[in-house]
Amino acid sequence: MSGITTIEEARLRAAADWWLRLREPEVSEATLSQWIAWSAREENLAAFERLGALADDVVQLDGASRDVLRRGLPTPRAKKSARPWLPMALAAGFVAATAGGYLAWTFLTATVARDYASQVAQRQDVLLPDGTRVALGGASRIAARFDSNLRRVELSEGEAFFQIAPDDMPFEVRVGEVRIRDVGTSFDVRRGGDRVMIEVAEGRVMVNAPGNVSVQEATAGQRIVYVPGQGLQVAQSDPARTASWREHRLEFDNEPLDVVVASLNRYSKRPVRIADPKLAALAFTGTIRTDAIDRWLEALPQVLPLRVEMRPDEVVLSDRGPIARQ
Repeated sequence: MSGITTIEEARLRAAADWWLRLREPEVSEATLSQWIAWSAREENLAAFERLGALADDVVQLDGASRDVLRRGLPTPRAKKSARPWLPMALAAGFVAATAGGYLAWTFLTATVARDYASQVAQRQDVLLPDGTRVALGGASRIAARFDSNLRRVELSEGEAFFQIAPDDMPFEVRVGEVRIRDVGTSFDVRRGGDRVMIEVAEGRVMVNAPGNVSVQEATAGQRIVYVPGQGLQVAQSDPARTASWREHRLEFDNEPLDVVVASLNRYSKRPVRIADPKLAALAFTGTIRTDAIDRWLEALPQVLPLRVEMRPDEVVLSDRGPIARQ
């Protein structure tokens, strides 16, 4: 006998459900009112606090420990709808394991679904439920979807630097049709439309993209660029300069001007627009300080054959026309 009564087990399940409900992206006033009423009972609040204390311990479990816990639980007799928040779900599972195992299995195999986004010119540091650290560049967005088989993150906009937490469960980053599988590493991913660039700072990654029969591997000091219709291109890079945007520097190596401008606009309060489409393919190599964007724009005509017009609400890049011969 575990010493936990049916009433206590039910109370723990209710506490677990409240933990999950209160951590959903949006919590209604009605839900908060119901929570206040439920927690007014001393025994309910005690169960809720017990769950919180266990959460801090359980969330630190590594992948092997979680697998051991899963294997030790009985298969549930029925499936219960799961709410997306893994750390508290693990804590709830740990508590319920002593009370029968039903709730534990339900939560340990639950899907985690969390979205994160940063604002223009602002960096945001994110800690994912598995302990992975992600630094989001300006105006960047990711969606994390974890289940019992795969840790998956989708980068829909901008740039992100990943420091992957060790775990037996695979970690995959998806950027459009590009798939990046981590093999114990730190790496940066930048998206500019359908163009994707991956730079590896530590360890190695496996990358797959449309048009590539085999998976491409990149190790520390390498960069992989995906261009639609051209496949994956591998080049050398400086690991010390990976994710240099974290130090207010945007680094470009022979990249099209439209890609440069797209990155620039994630840090510029005044958007930059390319007025003449033929300028988009101009190649640029160099560094842009995100705290000195206007100075770079003013000097740009000395580097590329274009004109820069600084308007109050935007900056326009246009063709400066043929230069008259003397």
